[in-house]
Parts: sequence; C-alpha cells; structure tokens
Amino acid sequence: MQNLKLLKAIVERKNRLRRGADEGQTVFEYLGIIVIIALIIAAIIGSGLADNIANAISDVLEDITT
Repeated sequence: MQNLKLLKAIVERKNRLRRGADEGQTVFEYLGIIVIIALIIAAIIGSGLADNIANAISDVLEDITT
C-alpha cells in the first residue's frame, strides 16, 4: 500500500512539472510569433510598400463613396 502511495505521488509530481514546461513553451511560441509579425511590419514600412497599400485603400474607398 505504501508503494502505491509513493508511485501516485511521483506520477502527480511529474505531471505538474510537465504542465509547467508546456506553459513556458507556449509563452516563447507567442513571443516568436510577435517578433516575426514585427519584422514583417518593419519590412513593409521600410520598403515603401505601406504607402502603396494606403493609397490603394484610399482609392477603393473613394470609388465606393462616389
């Protein structure tokens, strides 16, 4: 009976440790996605493509409202 309690305690501890590692991994995955999005936005702004996109949207909105 004592061995079963010890085994149960070991399994529960391993499960808690595994959950903690998964949560930390998720934070780094979100951080990686944010960095990639920021790099894409910086590339769009730096290349001048942002102005072209803004002008195209303005033209389409102007066509819709007239």
